[in-house]
Amino acid sequence: MKNYIHLGIIIFSVNLSVNVSSQDTLWINTGLWNQSVDTMSVLRYNETAVYDTSNFALSAYENSSWFLTVINNDSEPHNFEIDGSMSFGVEILPSDTTTFEVPPLPMGTYRYYSSDQKGVYLGLSGVLKVGLNLPNQFHWNLSDCMPERMDSISSGGELLDDEPYVPRYFSINSHTYPHTPLDENGYVALNLGDTCTISIVNSGFMDHVLHFHGFHVEYLSSTMQESRVGWIKDTIPLHI
Repeated sequence: MKNYIHLGIIIFSVNLSVNVSSQDTLWINTGLWNQSVDTMSVLRYNETAVYDTSNFALSAYENSSWFLTVINNDSEPHNFEIDGSMSFGVEILPSDTTTFEVPPLPMGTYRYYSSDQKGVYLGLSGVLKVGLNLPNQFHWNLSDCMPERMDSISSGGELLDDEPYVPRYFSINSHTYPHTPLDENGYVALNLGDTCTISIVNSGFMDHVLHFHGFHVEYLSSTMQESRVGWIKDTIPLHI
C-alpha cells in the first residue's frame, strides 16, 4: 500500500487553511534570532505582544471574509499583504493598530507578509491556512538567511544586493537543524498508512526543491503552479 502526503504549496506565497480564524490579532515584534556563531535582529508576526522566534500560522474558513487586526510594536512602519496579489495599501505605523477585512479565499495555503524592505529581509512572513480542517496538519515556513545582509538592513545601512547571496542558514518555521525535530508544527511523525497535509510557504530568497523519502505527495493547491494541482510526485519545487 502506498502512503500519501497531501501537500498544499504556495512557494513565495502558499495556499493553506483551516477552520475558523482561531487568531484574529497579530503583533509585529522585534527580537533576536540566535544561530550558531550569529545573533541577528529579526521581525516576527506573533500571536501575542511577547516575541516568539516563529511567525504565527493563521487559520481561516474557506470562502468567508474575516477581520484581522495587526499591532505594530516595531519602530518603523510596515505594510501587510497576502500572497503577493492582495495588498491592503495601508502602512501600519509604529505603535499603531490597523484592522483589515480579508476577503473570501478558496481552500489552500497562502503567505501573509510585509513587502517593505525591512519586513522582507528581517522575516515578517507567515503561513495562512484556509479551509484545511484535516487531521495530521503540518506547516512549513521555509527561509534562507545571510546574516551580513540582515545586519546591514537592521542597522539602517544599504542593502548588499550587489554582493553574492550566500545564505548561511536554512530554516523551517525559524528552526534549524538539530532543533527542527522539536517543532510539533513542522516535524512530520506518522504511523504506517497515515495521511497528512503539509502547508508550505517559501519566505526565502531562493528556490527550494523538496524530496520526500517513502511518500508520494499530491499537490492540493498552488499559488504559482496551478497546472501542477493533482500531480503526485516525490520531488516538489518551490519558487521564491
